[in-house]
Amino acid sequence: MTQGRPANKMLSALCLKPLTRISFSLLVLFAACCLLNACDSAPVEGNAALRDIRGEESSAPNRFFGDIKSSEVFATVERDNYLSLPSDHESHPDFQLEWWYLTFVLTSDTGEELGLQYTLFRFNSDSRGDQQHVKSHWANTQQWMGHASLHTKNRHYFEERFAAGNVGNAYVKRQPFTAVIDDWQWKSTAINNSKEAASESNGMYPSSLLFTFGNEKKNAKSSVVAINAALPTATSPSSQYTLDNNAVSVSLNLSATGPFIKHGDNGFSKKTEDGRLRSYYYSQPFIQANGTVNIEGKTLKVSGKGWFDHEWTSHLANSQAMGWDWFSLHLDDGSKLMAFRMHASTGRSKNEKNEVYTSASYITAEGIKETIDQASISITPVKYETIKSGETNRTVPTAWQIRIPKKNINATVAAFKKNQWNDSLFPYYEGRVKISGSHSGSGFMELTGY
Repeated sequence: MTQGRPANKMLSALCLKPLTRISFSLLVLFAACCLLNACDSAPVEGNAALRDIRGEESSAPNRFFGDIKSSEVFATVERDNYLSLPSDHESHPDFQLEWWYLTFVLTSDTGEELGLQYTLFRFNSDSRGDQQHVKSHWANTQQWMGHASLHTKNRHYFEERFAAGNVGNAYVKRQPFTAVIDDWQWKSTAINNSKEAASESNGMYPSSLLFTFGNEKKNAKSSVVAINAALPTATSPSSQYTLDNNAVSVSLNLSATGPFIKHGDNGFSKKTEDGRLRSYYYSQPFIQANGTVNIEGKTLKVSGKGWFDHEWTSHLANSQAMGWDWFSLHLDDGSKLMAFRMHASTGRSKNEKNEVYTSASYITAEGIKETIDQASISITPVKYETIKSGETNRTVPTAWQIRIPKKNINATVAAFKKNQWNDSLFPYYEGRVKISGSHSGSGFMELTGY
């Protein structure tokens, strides 16, 4: 795992020596793992059973965010609390989970295809509702995690960062919109006046995205950190990404060419038919990106399409939310498609099959959204890939058939390369896809719970 240079001077005392910075980050990682109980489902050698935050023995969970329990401490997602933009671009710290998620399908001036990801996660770790056990002069109950990933046809670069809340090096604010962890910065460049601030689009766009990260994927041990295992060290990191110098530098200018899209019922997004799993969820699927990507000293001029998701909830990080298959697609006729299959356990019986809930938003080229209900869409895996993650072989569906008859969509969505896997604290599949069949195009696919 690599760590970046903090941009905020408040952390200067932690940055006097590289080892101090690394040790601090590793402690944050360890704390996050303990708080979230998010170890991977694959067996860890010497750790057949893991001890959770309460000191109880439990099996290693196979859910994306681990076995985090829902709690009345956190704010709940309610149907009648409609989203309001641009105010909801900012953080919602009373909710358990939140993420700001950017993906890009880029092409260089020489024709090279790239898949780029930038994600900032926020977790509220105060699951017991007791502020006293986490009271600090410099941090609060919020935990932050940043992910950056770049795929070329032949290479993959990835980095994962962690930060404590209220320290000053990780935050999201609205005026001007800024999403930061260390020196990774996404910031609005819009003119700051009352008229601009009231605009949904100008609250976030135009904006600039600047971050430097990454080490090429190596064949090493799994990135799993067992709760009762020894802390990793700088010379033997837990991650399969080494502590070498940054390899990728990104500088993009982003503009929005269409409206924000509020999924579900004005942003109230069901993840199960009965709505017991749900979130607030909106997107900006009409992003135009231009700029440069420097890969190990070689600068590429790039342009392409971007997609932004913002989602927050207190209902997905529990034992019933097993994972999801999610797609953000730019179709050749200018329309967009967000679609997902949610895998959920009813919690009634260990032997009961998981519920699969499917939904989508079809968005015209003019930005008109139509919610596609479960009866009107099918998302079916048609090809699998075996991905080696540490010592574990994972079978992952990397080609899918998506059918929406009333929109004349019968398309195959397939990975544009093999092994688009992020071995992070929460391992998952994330990568660029190509579209064929009734429509052509490109986009991204995220698969969790495998």
